[in-house]
Amino acid sequence: MKVSALCISLPALLLLAACGGDIDPGRTEAQAPAIQGLALVKLVPTPLAGGNAYVGTVESPDRGVLAARLDGRVASLAVREGDLVKAGDLLVTLAENTAGDQLRQAEAGLASAKGASAAAEARLQLAQSTFERFERLKASEAITPQEFDRVAAELEMARQGAEAAGAAVRGAAAGRDAAQTAQGYSRVTAPYAGRVARRLVEEGSTVMPGTPLLALDREGVWRVRAEFPEALSGQVAAGDRYSVELPALGRSLSGTVAEVLPAADPQSRSFQVKLTLEDGEGLSSGLFARVRAVGGEQTALLVPAAAVVTRGQLTAVYVAEEGILRYRLVKLGRRLGEQVEILSGLREGETLVVEGAGRAKAGARVEP
Repeated sequence: MKVSALCISLPALLLLAACGGDIDPGRTEAQAPAIQGLALVKLVPTPLAGGNAYVGTVESPDRGVLAARLDGRVASLAVREGDLVKAGDLLVTLAENTAGDQLRQAEAGLASAKGASAAAEARLQLAQSTFERFERLKASEAITPQEFDRVAAELEMARQGAEAAGAAVRGAAAGRDAAQTAQGYSRVTAPYAGRVARRLVEEGSTVMPGTPLLALDREGVWRVRAEFPEALSGQVAAGDRYSVELPALGRSLSGTVAEVLPAADPQSRSFQVKLTLEDGEGLSSGLFARVRAVGGEQTALLVPAAAVVTRGQLTAVYVAEEGILRYRLVKLGRRLGEQVEILSGLREGETLVVEGAGRAKAGARVEP
């Protein structure tokens, strides 16, 4: 039995020895995994507006603050912020004000003055008739001179009374007109066509003469008020053209210097420049703006923000080199909309993953 077992095992050992001679440990390589569906883009420089950017703010050509001209309570606000209005449109109505009481008093005073004037006219007519009758009696010597003088004096007093009553009527009418004008101040209307920039009161608010009610921007050409460094003093003149960027709207407009304010701010070391915008459609006051000199374009390497992978404090992108993904650390600069500037780590012409970077792995093969 022992001899038989040895005879069976010997062929097996010879077979294993023969197979072991064909396999060298460490010489086999695992194939790199493949990733499909990644979007690749070749990196090219993007032109940017050159020169330094100066901070500015969009403003209307004229902003007026409408204030109350009498006391009272805000009964209604007919407009909201951002509404367009025409000249004469009703904006605010005030109620429970003294102007109404004054108007009623003035109307009552006018009615009383008219009544007194009518009575004075009646007395004047009676005194005139009496005087004429006494003139006839005097001619026939039927009355004494003293009686005639008394009637003449009464006529003169009646005439003066009628004139005073007439003046009182005119004064009461002027008071009524003034009260009507004051009562008209309870309806605040738009002095010009424009846009409601701010509502400074709410319905139910109590106001006094001079209380601001609304801020109204006049319709017209929009402008930007920008802060320029004092180092440029004397180098900016009316008529100079600049590029005005509006990040909130994603727009870039052309602006022309309309006015350069001569006084500089000693704290910010800057002076203000007003630029008129050529196209103000859709703008509103208060928008942030960047002002740049026209010309002198520069370029930058911009990549979609989705291509940047952040791991802890590290920022990187995946670059495809001969079909293999490489993890590349980069230094970021400005963010411009949906793109971010690459300051270092990439070169022009390299191909990087712009979509699906979250699935990318260093060393993986890229397949379409």
